[in-house]
Amino acid sequence: MFEEAQLAEQFNALLDQQQQAANYYATMAAQTDDPQMRSQVEQVYREKNRHIQLTQRLIEIVD
Repeated sequence: MFEEAQLAEQFNALLDQQQQAANYYATMAAQTDDPQMRSQVEQVYREKNRHIQLTQRLIEIVD
């Protein structure tokens, strides 16, 4: 039980960090004038959103 609570806490902290990073990448993509750079940042943003989904799934599993 205690280990599961610790894991959930760590996953929630990770989720918060990932969401902050995703917001940063979204802002960065919106403010970038260079199409190539925008494309790269949008790809990182999509990957970060996938990480967020996976972390949310991990949280569901340990809850």
